[in-house]
Amino acid sequence: MRMLAGLLVGGLALPAGSEENKLVTRSSLGAWMLREDAANPRLNCAVRFIPARARLPGLAIFGPTAGNPSSTILFSSEGIPWSHATQDVQVELQQRSLPAVRMKAKLLAREKGAPEGNLVIGTGDIRQTLQSMRDSESDLQLKLNGATVVAMDYDGLELARDAMLDCVAGKSFAGRTLKEATAELRPVGTSTIKGQAFVKLAVLARKQYPPKGSPAIGLIWMTDEFKAWYEHVKATKKMPGQIPESIAKHFMSSKILDDEGRFAFTNLPAGEYIVVANFSYEKTITRQEYVGTTHTFVGNAHIGSSDRYMPFSYLVKEAAAFEKPVRIATDGDTVELSMDKSQLFCFLVCF
Repeated sequence: MRMLAGLLVGGLALPAGSEENKLVTRSSLGAWMLREDAANPRLNCAVRFIPARARLPGLAIFGPTAGNPSSTILFSSEGIPWSHATQDVQVELQQRSLPAVRMKAKLLAREKGAPEGNLVIGTGDIRQTLQSMRDSESDLQLKLNGATVVAMDYDGLELARDAMLDCVAGKSFAGRTLKEATAELRPVGTSTIKGQAFVKLAVLARKQYPPKGSPAIGLIWMTDEFKAWYEHVKATKKMPGQIPESIAKHFMSSKILDDEGRFAFTNLPAGEYIVVANFSYEKTITRQEYVGTTHTFVGNAHIGSSDRYMPFSYLVKEAAAFEKPVRIATDGDTVELSMDKSQLFCFLVCF
């Protein structure tokens, strides 16, 4: 994947599908979102830290529910190992300038191919839990069997703590939804782009899809402002260390919704877009390999020799990075498309 496409799928993109949550605070490290349950005041409250870049660890803090009066913390990370079933484990929490703490946790079941694993730690009273946590952490680490499975930074917990405590006290949070907050960065419309991404290497070959839940699909809003910025990037052949917020608003990402590569972007205004896919697929490589030499004799006389070769097949992982332009003519339209690797359009990923 080339420069911009890598940023699009790998980071900076605004998460999709969180309109029911409210934004508490946002910084360069990420955003804290509050979930409220209007039908059950004081119950089912949660705050979640969403890192600013995709594929970085995140955490969520859950308050009391009807079936559990205690609070829990959920850590999500690619580094958390696969498990076919939920199991009890011991973890070690390391925080800057504090002694390490060992705690009981549950390693949740993780399907093979799932992009992240999850560890849950029961922490007792929600108020004590929140008060024991610092407003910011740098290089917080969670170790399992001596290996670091979570390493993360966050800030802004003080504001998230206040919002969470108001929620468990039955007070409604007056913050904006993610949709409303996004509208401050870019226009929000009522259009949708949805489709299916896959690789099909031959007419009779099976379709290969990106894993369910993976951030394999990105979207770029192709305004004149973005095009001018990108022409400058191409001219200098250097990606800036930090992308301006006026440009970052053009990047969006969506996780794969099912096992057949389906995705959707909602609340889009009319305009031009490029959908970018970036994931790995399996490819069989067959080649002839030398296995020996055959010598031919007549009597005791050697009259020749020939090398022997046999075909060997290997299954390898190949990276697929491709894109497709899309135009939404009128706000409210729904555009459906198929993201097939054979349908290559080259604006970004071939750069």
